[in-house]
Amino acid sequence: MDALEYVRQLFDNGCIQSGFFHRFACTVHSPVGQHPEEYGVTLQSLPPVTFAKNDVGFIDPTGTDHNAMGRALNKALYNYMHGIGLDEDVRRWFSGRVPRPRVPRHFIARALASY
Repeated sequence: MDALEYVRQLFDNGCIQSGFFHRFACTVHSPVGQHPEEYGVTLQSLPPVTFAKNDVGFIDPTGTDHNAMGRALNKALYNYMHGIGLDEDVRRWFSGRVPRPRVPRHFIARALASY
Protein backbone atom coordinates (compact mmCIF):
# COMPACT_ATOMS: atom_id res chain seq x y z
CA MET A 1 0.00 0.00 0.00
CA ASP A 2 2.89 2.33 0.72
CA ALA A 3 4.35 1.83 -2.76
CA LEU A 4 0.97 2.46 -4.39
CA GLU A 5 0.48 5.59 -2.29
CA TYR A 6 3.85 6.96 -3.45
CA VAL A 7 2.92 6.15 -7.05
CA ARG A 8 -0.51 7.80 -6.68
CA GLN A 9 1.17 10.95 -5.39
CA LEU A 10 3.77 10.93 -8.17
CA PHE A 11 0.99 10.79 -10.77
CA ASP A 12 -1.05 13.40 -8.93
CA ASN A 13 1.87 15.82 -8.87
CA GLY A 14 2.75 15.30 -12.53
CA CYS A 15 6.08 13.62 -11.78
CA ILE A 16 5.29 10.53 -13.85
CA GLN A 17 2.87 9.71 -16.67
CA SER A 18 3.04 5.92 -16.70
CA GLY A 19 4.17 3.03 -14.55
CA PHE A 20 4.19 -0.71 -14.08
CA PHE A 21 4.43 -2.93 -11.01
CA HIS A 22 6.70 -5.90 -11.63
CA ARG A 23 5.80 -8.94 -9.58
CA PHE A 24 8.37 -10.86 -7.61
CA ALA A 25 9.70 -13.93 -9.37
CA CYS A 26 11.76 -16.43 -7.45
CA THR A 27 14.67 -17.72 -9.50
CA VAL A 28 16.83 -20.75 -8.81
CA HIS A 29 20.03 -18.73 -8.43
CA SER A 30 18.62 -15.89 -6.32
CA PRO A 31 19.12 -15.73 -2.54
CA VAL A 32 15.45 -16.70 -2.08
CA GLY A 33 15.81 -19.64 -4.49
CA GLN A 34 18.99 -20.81 -2.79
CA HIS A 35 17.83 -20.38 0.83
CA PRO A 36 14.02 -20.15 0.91
CA GLU A 37 13.89 -21.00 4.62
CA GLU A 38 15.66 -17.71 5.39
CA TYR A 39 12.81 -15.86 3.69
CA GLY A 40 9.97 -17.90 5.11
CA VAL A 41 8.82 -19.33 1.78
CA THR A 42 8.45 -22.86 0.49
CA LEU A 43 9.53 -23.60 -3.07
CA GLN A 44 7.44 -25.71 -5.39
CA SER A 45 9.00 -28.44 -7.49
CA LEU A 46 10.54 -27.35 -10.76
CA PRO A 47 8.57 -28.35 -13.86
CA PRO A 48 10.14 -30.99 -16.11
CA VAL A 49 11.73 -28.75 -18.75
CA THR A 50 15.02 -29.25 -20.54
CA PHE A 51 16.05 -25.62 -20.96
CA ALA A 52 16.21 -22.55 -18.72
CA LYS A 53 14.92 -23.87 -15.40
CA ASN A 54 15.00 -20.41 -13.82
CA ASP A 55 11.68 -19.43 -12.26
CA VAL A 56 10.56 -21.39 -9.24
CA GLY A 57 7.02 -21.33 -7.91
CA PHE A 58 6.75 -20.55 -4.23
CA ILE A 59 4.21 -20.62 -1.43
CA ASP A 60 3.86 -17.33 0.39
CA PRO A 61 3.16 -18.03 4.08
CA THR A 62 1.30 -14.72 4.46
CA GLY A 63 -1.59 -16.06 2.41
CA THR A 64 -1.50 -13.06 0.08
CA ASP A 65 -3.42 -13.60 -3.14
CA HIS A 66 -0.75 -12.37 -5.55
CA ASN A 67 -3.06 -12.59 -8.57
CA ALA A 68 -5.71 -10.42 -6.91
CA MET A 69 -3.03 -8.00 -5.74
CA GLY A 70 -1.65 -7.79 -9.29
CA ARG A 71 -5.10 -7.12 -10.77
CA ALA A 72 -5.73 -4.32 -8.29
CA LEU A 73 -2.32 -2.71 -8.85
CA ASN A 74 -2.77 -2.87 -12.63
CA LYS A 75 -6.24 -1.33 -12.36
CA ALA A 76 -4.94 1.46 -10.14
CA LEU A 77 -2.07 2.27 -12.50
CA TYR A 78 -4.32 2.22 -15.57
CA ASN A 79 -6.68 4.67 -13.92
CA TYR A 80 -3.88 6.90 -12.60
CA MET A 81 -2.43 7.11 -16.12
CA HIS A 82 -5.81 8.49 -17.20
CA GLY A 83 -6.10 10.90 -14.27
CA ILE A 84 -8.81 8.85 -12.54
CA GLY A 85 -8.95 8.22 -8.81
CA LEU A 86 -5.94 10.36 -7.90
CA ASP A 87 -7.82 12.02 -5.05
CA GLU A 88 -9.10 8.74 -3.58
CA ASP A 89 -7.74 6.28 -1.03
CA VAL A 90 -5.46 3.71 -2.72
CA ARG A 91 -7.33 0.90 -0.98
CA ARG A 92 -10.34 1.48 -3.23
CA TRP A 93 -8.79 -0.65 -5.97
CA PHE A 94 -8.73 -3.80 -3.81
CA SER A 95 -11.74 -6.04 -3.27
CA GLY A 96 -10.56 -7.39 0.08
CA ARG A 97 -9.19 -5.80 3.20
CA VAL A 98 -5.73 -4.33 2.84
CA PRO A 99 -3.65 -2.30 5.27
CA ARG A 100 -3.81 1.47 5.32
CA PRO A 101 -0.77 3.15 3.74
CA ARG A 102 1.71 4.57 6.23
CA VAL A 103 2.91 7.24 3.82
CA PRO A 104 1.58 10.75 4.60
CA ARG A 105 -1.07 11.66 2.01
CA HIS A 106 0.82 14.76 0.76
CA PHE A 107 4.39 13.49 1.16
CA ILE A 108 5.41 14.11 -2.47
CA ALA A 109 3.75 17.54 -2.68
CA ARG A 110 5.54 18.65 0.47
CA ALA A 111 8.85 17.30 -0.82
CA LEU A 112 8.42 19.15 -4.10
CA ALA A 113 7.46 22.36 -2.30
CA SER A 114 10.62 22.25 -0.21
CA TYR A 115 12.88 21.59 -3.18
